[in-house]
Amino acid sequence: MSRDNGASSGRREVCTWLPIHEWAETEVWQHIRASGVPYHPAYDAGMTRLSCSLCIFGSRADLLRAARLRPDLAAEYARVEDEIGHRFRNDLSMAEIIAAANP
Repeated sequence: MSRDNGASSGRREVCTWLPIHEWAETEVWQHIRASGVPYHPAYDAGMTRLSCSLCIFGSRADLLRAARLRPDLAAEYARVEDEIGHRFRNDLSMAEIIAAANP
């Protein structure tokens, strides 16, 4: 936490909270590794974010990586996709993700 003296009125103290919001991703990882705080091993497998393993909000790169890491789950998603007649995402089907993950 840092003090923001320009915003203080003399009667109250204003602090800037969440300094991590201003850090680059490399800085975040430097602090995590230096602190020894445990983190999820999926990051070491190349994932850039965590949520559901195959998340509709994930980047294409994360979806491809997840399909490689969990091929059985990706196949199950593809079966459901076929069964219900809807794509995983409007712009990307699970079948396309699987095909791209395993050229």
